[in-house]
Amino acid sequence: MDKDNNLRSKIIRWLPFAACVVFAAIAAICHPLVAGEARTLVYLQLTAALVPLAMIIAERIARIRIPYFMHVIVALQIILAIDFGTALDAYVWVPYYDKFLHTFFGVWCAVFMYYFILRWGGQALNKWGMYALIVLSVLGFAALWEIFEYYTDLIFGNNAQGWKGMAEGQNPMTDTILDIVVAVIGAAIFFLSLFVDGRTGGRLYGSFVPAANDLSISAQSSGEGAKEDASACTAGDEGDRQ
Repeated sequence: MDKDNNLRSKIIRWLPFAACVVFAAIAAICHPLVAGEARTLVYLQLTAALVPLAMIIAERIARIRIPYFMHVIVALQIILAIDFGTALDAYVWVPYYDKFLHTFFGVWCAVFMYYFILRWGGQALNKWGMYALIVLSVLGFAALWEIFEYYTDLIFGNNAQGWKGMAEGQNPMTDTILDIVVAVIGAAIFFLSLFVDGRTGGRLYGSFVPAANDLSISAQSSGEGAKEDASACTAGDEGDRQ
């Protein structure tokens, strides 16, 4: 029974990476058919399917435990943005697909920040201070993504920011600002889910606090060692006083 459970756990752990590989393979095969040409940059971007594998390797090397929901969210972002969006041209054929993904980006960035704030002792933060920190973090991540898009457009001649439409009177700054705005809307959706979480007794995020405390495999042993050291120091001080 234990062996079956361990095998099931390992399979589930590898599912996000496996899903990325499968969808990347499908996207690589279908890309020339959908786009009408084979773009080299698209195939380079499909290597992002290896990111979940890198996360698993990082867990082994750094002896940390990355929460499973992070593996799932990262894999989902890769599949939606690269496999469907870039390789299969969903950005072109699906209305507002880009804005949907930037909104989703804002949601999971807010979730990640909430998780790590709790992990780093943020329970003592004022509620509104925590909300402000999450919003500012999402704004920062959204801005970093826009910088990345700008330089990929500059280096590879992409049109992620819509600069090729300037001849038709389109302003690429409009796309950039809207991407950041919808990311903040994503953060607002997270706050709504946080409200629902509070109303349902922590069914959505109730596990975040214990899971955060257990993020590092070595954290518990380190903490116990620190307690032992503190106890030894206290005992030594009491002996000196006596």
